[in-house]
Amino acid sequence: MKLPHKTLHFIAQHLPGFSTPAKKPVELPQAKEYTIDELARAADTTARNIRAYQDRGLLPPPELRGRKGFYFNSHLARLRVISGLLDRGYSLSSIKDLISALENGIDLRHLMGLESAMTSPWTDEEPMLVPMAELLAMFGTHLTPEALKRAIELDLMKPDGTMVTVRSMRTLRAGAELVATGIPLEELLDIVRMLRGNVERVANELVRLVGDHVLSNYETEELPPQEEFPKLADLVWRMRPLAEMAVHAELARAMENAASRLLSDRLEKIIERLARERDGK
Repeated sequence: MKLPHKTLHFIAQHLPGFSTPAKKPVELPQAKEYTIDELARAADTTARNIRAYQDRGLLPPPELRGRKGFYFNSHLARLRVISGLLDRGYSLSSIKDLISALENGIDLRHLMGLESAMTSPWTDEEPMLVPMAELLAMFGTHLTPEALKRAIELDLMKPDGTMVTVRSMRTLRAGAELVATGIPLEELLDIVRMLRGNVERVANELVRLVGDHVLSNYETEELPPQEEFPKLADLVWRMRPLAEMAVHAELARAMENAASRLLSDRLEKIIERLARERDGK
């Protein structure tokens, strides 16, 4: 689950008592009281959801006066946090753990550092919006409807009227250079599909190793010790160049073996032909 770095800023804005240097918590008049139906309307949710959050320990119970319960702005703020995090893809279980961490004094900066390490893009490339005419100029008649369909399926590009959002211009330019040598674009896209499947399996296994041999140390506790958060963030940051170097080295080794195995015979025949032509002269 990939979440934007502003997630924890959102918590700091809406959960009283927690703030970041860049944002101040939202000020709410604490004297305001709500019945459960009034709270549901204010939070744009339902009384049923409020009761479910209370049962799960996500929301504190109301203050009872006789047989009637009253809620306050602290409850409204908590509901806004829950709704916002649900919209960002968190499960109720994750939200409970996150709020519990904040209430137990986990430094918000440590959580932000770990989230940044986990969710920041692993490439410095940004998607680019380019004219379709530019793609046609790069690939010419090779950019057939079938090739374009395959590229869209691989999420390499996404048409938007007369423009196209390109996920990686580096990949696109490399493809154009290979196509210019005579390699069919559709076959090149098939290789991209094959490469993606293998790379994703490798990435999954690498991340699994970190989970099994590093994060498993914390499975017996509700949360890692606060002082461990920077270490975990540092581990994720160090994984990035290490993974890239490993993939690059293995690809270079595989390309060397493949070139030697598949192209050496053809190169030898070319040399023999040149030698015959020379001797014939």
